[in-house]
Amino acid sequence: MKKIKVVHIITKLELGGAQVNTIYTYEHLDDTEFDVYLLSGSGGILTGRIQKRDKFIIIKDLVREINPVKDMRAFSQIKRILKKIKPHIIHTHSSKAGIIGRIVALSLRRKGIPAAIHSVHGFPFSPFQSFLKRKLFEWTEKIAGRLTTHFVFVAKDDIRIARKKKILKKDNYSLIRSGFPLGKFLTKIKDTKSLRAKYNIRERDFVCGIIAPFKPQKGLFHLIDIAELVLAKRKDVVFFTAGDGDLRPEIEAELKKRDIFNHFRLPGFIFAIEEAIDLFDIGISTALWEGLPQSLVQLRLKRKAVVVSDIPGNREVVRENRNGYLVDVSDHKVFAQKILYLIENPGERERLALFNEDFSHWDADFMVRAQEKLYRSMPVIATKV
Repeated sequence: MKKIKVVHIITKLELGGAQVNTIYTYEHLDDTEFDVYLLSGSGGILTGRIQKRDKFIIIKDLVREINPVKDMRAFSQIKRILKKIKPHIIHTHSSKAGIIGRIVALSLRRKGIPAAIHSVHGFPFSPFQSFLKRKLFEWTEKIAGRLTTHFVFVAKDDIRIARKKKILKKDNYSLIRSGFPLGKFLTKIKDTKSLRAKYNIRERDFVCGIIAPFKPQKGLFHLIDIAELVLAKRKDVVFFTAGDGDLRPEIEAELKKRDIFNHFRLPGFIFAIEEAIDLFDIGISTALWEGLPQSLVQLRLKRKAVVVSDIPGNREVVRENRNGYLVDVSDHKVFAQKILYLIENPGERERLALFNEDFSHWDADFMVRAQEKLYRSMPVIATKV
């Protein structure tokens, strides 16, 4: 049999769940059965990890921002490349790549080939955006939905949203969790003393851990407001924020303006995040919208109680008052109170931390096998390959 040709397309290889599991799939699909390519816009901290690999192609004009000139160029570049590859399946990830990639798939389609699969790692629209921006994103996702052979959702809540917004009209979807290697999050490093010294964290400091890129959807300015309230009550608290991005200068300036910069640690992206989590006493997320954050699953695998924004995606990991607290992110006072309550009540932290959950479906290899099964099920594969 001929191999099934699959082309993954993603906007940018920054450090995030969608990017990590797309790369993992690209690297681990069964190469005796699948011929796999990965197309991505330039930039992104993960690009260096795979830029010398075979069948990885950078699309120079594929960018996140709306740019009609670059978007048309990206469309032409992707179409030209795919004409040569002749894929059976185009699998898109992220909003911009998802829209352009599915239009390209339609323009190349002959007798159902290529099939267009789109993974929804959270929708680009949210109540926190302006009305016009939100409606524009909803409209484009609705149009792109008509071009989609099959959807892959990482979160149940996104299936509900897709139905409500009429993006999803049929049952052409699967739920496949955003996978990553679970094993390294099931152990704990023995010596946290040297790690504390590395990040200038005293033994008596209480560490609130945040794992998030510095971009608007992560609500980090809400975090600053919440931290200020916490620090007004307790001076022995450190907010360890693992991530980076374009908002760093603004975030640092705001922390200095409020004179709380010394209570934050901003180490940038950390690849061995499983070690950094061992420093955390609790985990925090102030995200404004999410698909399904891997970071929350990672925090729970490490047995950390969490305080997170009450939004779709987060609700599928956090069980209110069982493994953490779900709080309206705009209610800074209540959010701070929950953090202070856990600081002052170690027994409650332990109760929440020890809640048992089954995260086996988040395993990276489970995810890859599920995607292989999906690819084989596409109608065009049985008849053409």
